[in-house]
Amino acid sequence: MRIKLITALAAIVLSSGTAYAQDFSAITLSAQQVERLGITVQTVEKANSVALFELVGRVMRAPDDTATVVAPFAGTITKIHVLPGANIKAGAPIATIASRDFASTVSLLEQAKAEASAAATALARQKQLVELGLAPKSSLENAEVRVRSANAQVRERQSLGGAGSSADGQSGSYVVRAPAGGRLSNLAAHVGDSIEGMSPLASLTTSNSLWVEFQIPIRMLGQIAPGDIVTLPGGISAAILSVTDIIDPTTRSASATAALPDGFVAFDGQLLRAKLSRPAEAGDLVQTPARAVVQLAGVDHVFRRTTDGFSPTPVNVVGKTAEAATISGGLRHGEAVATTGLTELKSLAMQEIQ
Repeated sequence: MRIKLITALAAIVLSSGTAYAQDFSAITLSAQQVERLGITVQTVEKANSVALFELVGRVMRAPDDTATVVAPFAGTITKIHVLPGANIKAGAPIATIASRDFASTVSLLEQAKAEASAAATALARQKQLVELGLAPKSSLENAEVRVRSANAQVRERQSLGGAGSSADGQSGSYVVRAPAGGRLSNLAAHVGDSIEGMSPLASLTTSNSLWVEFQIPIRMLGQIAPGDIVTLPGGISAAILSVTDIIDPTTRSASATAALPDGFVAFDGQLLRAKLSRPAEAGDLVQTPARAVVQLAGVDHVFRRTTDGFSPTPVNVVGKTAEAATISGGLRHGEAVATTGLTELKSLAMQEIQ
Protein backbone atom coordinates (compact mmCIF):
# COMPACT_ATOMS: atom_id res chain seq x y z
CA MET A 1 0.00 0.00 0.00
CA ARG A 2 2.85 2.35 0.94
CA ILE A 3 4.67 1.55 -2.33
CA LYS A 4 1.55 2.38 -4.37
CA LEU A 5 1.16 5.72 -2.50
CA ILE A 6 4.78 6.72 -3.14
CA THR A 7 4.40 5.76 -6.81
CA ALA A 8 1.24 7.84 -7.11
CA LEU A 9 2.90 10.86 -5.47
CA ALA A 10 5.91 10.56 -7.76
CA ALA A 11 3.64 10.48 -10.78
CA ILE A 12 1.90 13.66 -9.60
CA VAL A 13 5.22 15.45 -9.03
CA LEU A 14 6.56 14.41 -12.42
CA SER A 15 3.40 15.44 -14.24
CA SER A 16 3.36 18.80 -12.42
CA GLY A 17 7.01 19.43 -13.23
CA THR A 18 6.39 18.61 -16.87
CA ALA A 19 3.52 21.08 -17.05
CA TYR A 20 5.53 23.84 -15.36
CA ALA A 21 8.54 23.37 -17.65
CA GLN A 22 6.40 22.85 -20.73
CA ASP A 23 8.01 24.03 -23.95
CA PHE A 24 5.26 25.65 -25.99
CA SER A 25 5.27 24.97 -29.70
CA ALA A 26 5.65 27.69 -32.28
CA ILE A 27 2.40 29.17 -33.57
CA THR A 28 2.08 29.32 -37.33
CA LEU A 29 0.05 32.25 -38.63
CA SER A 30 -0.27 33.85 -42.04
CA ALA A 31 -0.08 37.59 -42.51
CA GLN A 32 -3.85 37.67 -43.02
CA GLN A 33 -4.44 35.78 -39.76
CA VAL A 34 -2.09 38.11 -37.86
CA GLU A 35 -4.01 41.10 -39.15
CA ARG A 36 -7.40 39.53 -38.44
CA LEU A 37 -6.40 38.73 -34.84
CA GLY A 38 -5.26 42.32 -34.31
CA ILE A 39 -1.69 41.34 -33.45
CA THR A 40 0.96 44.05 -33.57
CA VAL A 41 4.65 43.80 -32.75
CA GLN A 42 7.40 46.03 -31.41
CA THR A 43 11.16 45.75 -31.75
CA VAL A 44 13.17 44.73 -28.70
CA GLU A 45 15.71 47.36 -27.65
CA LYS A 46 19.00 47.01 -25.81
CA ALA A 47 18.64 48.03 -22.15
CA ASN A 48 21.24 50.30 -20.60
CA SER A 49 19.37 50.31 -17.31
CA VAL A 50 16.99 48.12 -15.32
CA ALA A 51 13.47 49.56 -14.85
CA LEU A 52 12.42 49.16 -11.20
CA PHE A 53 9.46 51.30 -10.15
CA GLU A 54 7.18 54.12 -11.20
CA LEU A 55 7.26 57.28 -9.10
CA VAL A 56 5.19 60.45 -8.83
CA GLY A 57 6.89 63.70 -7.85
CA ARG A 58 6.26 67.42 -7.54
CA VAL A 59 8.45 69.99 -9.30
CA MET A 60 10.08 72.64 -7.12
CA ARG A 61 12.73 75.31 -7.43
CA ALA A 62 16.30 74.40 -6.52
CA PRO A 63 16.73 75.69 -2.94
CA ASP A 64 19.83 77.76 -3.72
CA ASP A 65 18.14 79.45 -6.69
CA THR A 66 15.44 81.21 -4.70
CA ALA A 67 16.03 84.42 -2.73
CA THR A 68 13.64 85.74 -0.09
CA VAL A 69 13.21 89.53 -0.09
CA VAL A 70 12.48 90.91 3.37
CA ALA A 71 11.18 94.26 4.61
CA PRO A 72 13.76 95.40 7.20
CA PHE A 73 11.38 97.80 9.00
CA ALA A 74 7.74 97.53 10.05
CA GLY A 75 5.36 99.81 8.20
CA THR A 76 2.62 100.17 5.61
CA ILE A 77 3.08 99.45 1.91
CA THR A 78 2.36 102.57 -0.13
CA LYS A 79 3.49 101.46 -3.59
CA ILE A 80 4.23 98.26 -5.51
CA HIS A 81 6.80 98.82 -8.26
CA VAL A 82 6.72 95.40 -9.99
CA LEU A 83 4.21 92.57 -10.36
CA PRO A 84 4.82 88.82 -9.86
CA GLY A 85 6.22 87.11 -12.95
CA ALA A 86 8.28 90.12 -14.05
CA ASN A 87 12.02 89.86 -14.68
CA ILE A 88 13.99 92.45 -12.74
CA LYS A 89 17.62 93.47 -12.32
CA ALA A 90 19.59 93.63 -9.08
CA GLY A 91 18.75 96.85 -7.23
CA ALA A 92 15.38 97.31 -8.94
CA PRO A 93 12.66 98.71 -6.64
CA ILE A 94 10.02 96.25 -5.48
CA ALA A 95 7.94 98.15 -2.92
CA THR A 96 7.83 101.46 -1.05
CA ILE A 97 6.98 101.27 2.65
CA ALA A 98 6.10 104.11 5.02
CA SER A 99 7.78 103.31 8.32
CA ARG A 100 8.18 105.13 11.65
CA ASP A 101 10.95 102.71 12.59
CA PHE A 102 12.84 103.57 9.40
CA ALA A 103 12.47 107.31 10.11
CA SER A 104 13.85 106.76 13.61
CA THR A 105 16.77 104.76 12.27
CA VAL A 106 17.56 107.46 9.68
CA SER A 107 17.52 110.10 12.43
CA LEU A 108 19.88 108.06 14.59
CA LEU A 109 22.16 107.47 11.60
CA GLU A 110 22.36 111.18 10.90
CA GLN A 111 23.21 111.81 14.55
CA ALA A 112 25.93 109.16 14.40
CA LYS A 113 27.37 110.70 11.24
CA ALA A 114 27.39 114.15 12.87
CA GLU A 115 29.21 112.76 15.89
CA ALA A 116 31.73 110.98 13.65
CA SER A 117 32.36 114.24 11.75
CA ALA A 118 32.81 116.19 15.00
CA ALA A 119 35.17 113.51 16.38
CA ALA A 120 37.25 113.58 13.20
CA THR A 121 37.50 117.41 13.38
CA ALA A 122 38.51 117.24 17.05
CA LEU A 123 41.18 114.67 16.27
CA ALA A 124 42.63 116.81 13.49
CA ARG A 125 42.73 119.86 15.81
CA GLN A 126 44.38 117.83 18.56
CA LYS A 127 47.07 116.63 16.12
CA GLN A 128 47.85 120.26 15.22
CA LEU A 129 48.22 121.14 18.89
CA VAL A 130 50.59 118.22 19.39
CA GLU A 131 52.65 119.26 16.36
CA LEU A 132 52.89 122.83 17.73
CA GLY A 133 53.98 121.51 21.10
CA LEU A 134 50.91 122.91 22.79
CA ALA A 135 49.59 119.49 23.89
CA PRO A 136 51.25 116.19 24.86
CA LYS A 137 51.10 113.18 22.48
CA SER A 138 49.18 111.24 25.08
CA SER A 139 46.24 113.61 24.57
CA LEU A 140 45.65 112.08 21.12
CA GLU A 141 44.45 108.80 22.65
CA ASN A 142 41.11 110.16 23.86
CA ALA A 143 40.48 111.84 20.49
CA GLU A 144 41.28 108.63 18.58
CA VAL A 145 39.01 106.56 20.85
CA ARG A 146 36.19 109.03 20.24
CA VAL A 147 36.66 108.70 16.44
CA ARG A 148 36.65 104.88 16.55
CA SER A 149 33.51 104.84 18.71
CA ALA A 150 31.69 107.30 16.45
CA ASN A 151 32.57 105.36 13.29
CA ALA A 152 31.36 102.14 14.91
CA GLN A 153 28.03 103.80 15.66
CA VAL A 154 27.73 104.87 12.01
CA ARG A 155 28.40 101.34 10.76
CA GLU A 156 25.87 99.89 13.21
CA ARG A 157 23.16 102.32 12.14
CA GLN A 158 23.91 101.70 8.47
CA SER A 159 23.67 97.93 8.96
CA LEU A 160 20.21 98.36 10.48
CA GLY A 161 19.07 99.77 7.15
CA GLY A 162 19.16 96.30 5.58
CA ALA A 163 17.76 96.29 2.04
CA GLY A 164 15.95 99.61 2.55
CA SER A 165 16.87 102.90 0.97
CA SER A 166 15.15 106.24 1.42
CA ALA A 167 12.28 106.94 -0.95
CA ASP A 168 12.83 110.11 -2.97
CA GLY A 169 10.76 112.99 -1.65
CA GLN A 170 9.03 110.84 0.97
CA SER A 171 10.18 111.47 4.51
CA GLY A 172 9.87 108.36 6.68
CA SER A 173 9.49 106.00 3.70
CA TYR A 174 11.96 103.49 2.28
CA VAL A 175 12.23 101.34 -0.84
CA VAL A 176 12.83 97.57 -0.78
CA ARG A 177 15.09 96.63 -3.70
CA ALA A 178 15.94 93.31 -5.35
CA PRO A 179 19.10 91.76 -3.86
CA ALA A 180 19.84 89.99 -7.17
CA GLY A 181 18.57 89.75 -10.71
CA GLY A 182 15.85 87.25 -11.55
CA ARG A 183 12.10 86.73 -11.79
CA LEU A 184 9.73 87.92 -9.08
CA SER A 185 7.88 84.67 -8.40
CA ASN A 186 5.76 85.76 -5.46
CA LEU A 187 4.63 88.94 -3.68
CA ALA A 188 3.30 88.43 -0.16
CA ALA A 189 1.61 91.83 0.39
CA HIS A 190 -0.31 94.57 -1.43
CA VAL A 191 -0.70 98.34 -1.21
CA GLY A 192 -2.25 99.26 2.15
CA ASP A 193 -1.07 96.14 3.94
CA SER A 194 0.84 96.44 7.20
CA ILE A 195 4.04 94.44 7.43
CA GLU A 196 6.27 93.48 10.34
CA GLY A 197 9.98 94.19 10.42
CA MET A 198 12.19 91.49 8.81
CA SER A 199 9.15 89.64 7.48
CA PRO A 200 9.17 88.09 3.96
CA LEU A 201 7.88 90.46 1.32
CA ALA A 202 8.60 88.61 -1.92
CA SER A 203 10.35 85.61 -3.48
CA LEU A 204 12.89 86.02 -6.25
CA THR A 205 13.87 83.21 -8.60
CA THR A 206 17.47 83.75 -9.61
CA SER A 207 17.80 80.93 -12.18
CA ASN A 208 15.76 78.33 -14.06
CA SER A 209 17.10 75.30 -12.16
CA LEU A 210 14.34 72.88 -11.12
CA TRP A 211 14.23 69.85 -8.86
CA VAL A 212 11.56 67.19 -8.48
CA GLU A 213 10.72 65.58 -5.14
CA PHE A 214 9.33 62.03 -5.41
CA GLN A 215 7.32 60.19 -2.79
CA ILE A 216 8.89 56.83 -1.95
CA PRO A 217 6.50 54.18 -0.52
CA ILE A 218 7.77 52.27 2.50
CA ARG A 219 8.04 49.05 0.49
CA MET A 220 10.62 50.70 -1.77
CA LEU A 221 12.90 51.98 1.00
CA GLY A 222 16.33 50.41 0.86
CA GLN A 223 15.95 49.78 -2.87
CA ILE A 224 16.59 53.38 -3.97
CA ALA A 225 19.87 55.21 -3.58
CA PRO A 226 21.60 58.38 -4.83
CA GLY A 227 22.84 57.82 -8.35
CA ASP A 228 19.82 55.77 -9.46
CA ILE A 229 18.33 56.99 -12.74
CA VAL A 230 14.78 58.25 -13.24
CA THR A 231 13.35 58.48 -16.74
CA LEU A 232 11.08 61.48 -17.20
CA PRO A 233 8.38 62.05 -19.85
CA GLY A 234 9.96 62.25 -23.27
CA GLY A 235 12.70 59.76 -22.35
CA ILE A 236 14.78 62.39 -20.53
CA SER A 237 16.99 60.98 -17.75
CA ALA A 238 17.89 62.49 -14.38
CA ALA A 239 19.89 61.16 -11.42
CA ILE A 240 18.62 60.84 -7.85
CA LEU A 241 20.51 63.32 -5.65
CA SER A 242 19.31 62.27 -2.21
CA VAL A 243 16.95 59.90 -0.42
CA THR A 244 15.50 60.54 3.04
CA ASP A 245 14.98 57.82 5.63
CA ILE A 246 12.24 59.68 7.51
CA ILE A 247 8.63 58.56 7.01
CA ASP A 248 6.02 61.31 6.65
CA PRO A 249 3.18 60.32 9.02
CA THR A 250 0.57 61.78 6.66
CA THR A 251 1.63 60.18 3.36
CA ARG A 252 3.40 57.17 4.92
CA SER A 253 6.27 57.68 2.53
CA ALA A 254 9.82 59.01 2.39
CA SER A 255 11.15 61.26 -0.36
CA ALA A 256 13.85 61.31 -3.02
CA THR A 257 15.07 64.36 -4.91
CA ALA A 258 16.41 64.66 -8.47
CA ALA A 259 17.61 67.67 -10.45
CA LEU A 260 15.79 68.23 -13.72
CA PRO A 261 18.14 68.64 -16.70
CA ASP A 262 18.55 72.02 -18.39
CA GLY A 263 15.97 72.56 -21.10
CA PHE A 264 13.35 70.26 -19.56
CA VAL A 265 10.07 72.18 -19.62
CA ALA A 266 8.24 72.02 -16.29
CA PHE A 267 6.59 74.36 -13.83
CA ASP A 268 6.92 74.86 -10.11
CA GLY A 269 4.29 72.66 -8.40
CA GLN A 270 3.67 70.44 -11.46
CA LEU A 271 3.24 66.69 -10.90
CA LEU A 272 5.54 64.40 -12.88
CA ARG A 273 5.56 60.64 -13.43
CA ALA A 274 8.91 58.94 -13.82
CA LYS A 275 10.42 55.47 -14.04
CA LEU A 276 13.15 54.57 -11.62
CA SER A 277 15.91 52.47 -13.10
CA ARG A 278 19.41 51.36 -12.23
CA PRO A 279 22.42 51.16 -14.59
CA ALA A 280 22.58 47.69 -16.16
CA GLU A 281 25.52 45.56 -15.09
CA ALA A 282 24.90 42.72 -17.52
CA GLY A 283 25.46 43.34 -21.21
CA ASP A 284 22.67 41.05 -22.50
CA LEU A 285 19.71 42.96 -21.07
CA VAL A 286 16.91 44.07 -23.38
CA GLN A 287 13.77 46.11 -22.87
CA THR A 288 10.24 45.46 -24.12
CA PRO A 289 6.86 47.04 -23.43
CA ALA A 290 5.52 45.63 -20.16
CA ARG A 291 2.33 44.44 -21.88
CA ALA A 292 4.40 42.09 -24.07
CA VAL A 293 5.14 39.86 -21.05
CA VAL A 294 2.48 37.23 -20.28
CA GLN A 295 2.38 34.16 -18.11
CA LEU A 296 2.09 30.67 -19.54
CA ALA A 297 1.96 27.82 -17.03
CA GLY A 298 3.17 30.23 -14.33
CA VAL A 299 6.26 31.35 -16.26
CA ASP A 300 6.88 34.74 -17.89
CA HIS A 301 6.85 34.51 -21.69
CA VAL A 302 6.85 36.76 -24.72
CA PHE A 303 5.60 35.89 -28.18
CA ARG A 304 8.67 36.35 -30.40
CA ARG A 305 7.94 37.06 -34.07
CA THR A 306 9.19 34.43 -36.49
CA THR A 307 9.08 34.21 -40.29
CA ASP A 308 5.87 32.18 -40.20
CA GLY A 309 4.22 33.21 -36.94
CA PHE A 310 5.17 33.51 -33.28
CA SER A 311 7.28 31.51 -30.84
CA PRO A 312 6.29 31.52 -27.13
CA THR A 313 9.65 32.31 -25.50
CA PRO A 314 10.31 32.07 -21.73
CA VAL A 315 12.10 35.12 -20.33
CA ASN A 316 13.64 36.26 -17.05
CA VAL A 317 12.13 39.61 -16.02
CA VAL A 318 14.64 41.46 -13.82
CA GLY A 319 12.72 44.74 -13.59
CA LYS A 320 9.27 45.93 -14.54
CA THR A 321 7.13 49.07 -14.46
CA ALA A 322 3.69 49.70 -15.91
CA GLU A 323 5.30 50.65 -19.22
CA ALA A 324 8.52 48.67 -19.63
CA ALA A 325 10.02 45.30 -18.70
CA THR A 326 13.76 44.63 -18.51
CA ILE A 327 14.62 41.09 -19.58
CA SER A 328 17.73 38.98 -19.12
CA GLY A 329 18.04 36.08 -21.53
CA GLY A 330 15.61 34.65 -24.07
CA LEU A 331 15.59 37.68 -26.37
CA ARG A 332 18.10 39.59 -28.43
CA HIS A 333 18.31 43.21 -29.45
CA GLY A 334 16.47 43.76 -32.74
CA GLU A 335 13.97 40.92 -32.44
CA ALA A 336 10.25 41.71 -32.43
CA VAL A 337 7.60 40.65 -29.90
CA ALA A 338 3.83 40.83 -29.92
CA THR A 339 2.32 43.70 -27.96
CA THR A 340 -1.39 43.29 -28.83
CA GLY A 341 -3.55 40.27 -29.59
CA LEU A 342 -1.92 38.49 -26.67
CA THR A 343 -5.13 36.85 -25.43
CA GLU A 344 -5.54 35.15 -28.80
CA LEU A 345 -1.91 34.04 -28.88
CA LYS A 346 -2.14 32.62 -25.35
CA SER A 347 -5.23 30.67 -26.36
CA LEU A 348 -3.45 29.26 -29.41
CA ALA A 349 -0.37 28.35 -27.33
CA MET A 350 -2.46 26.47 -24.78
CA GLN A 351 -4.29 24.61 -27.54
CA GLU A 352 -0.97 23.28 -28.83
CA ILE A 353 -0.27 21.39 -25.58
CA GLN A 354 -3.75 20.01 -25.04
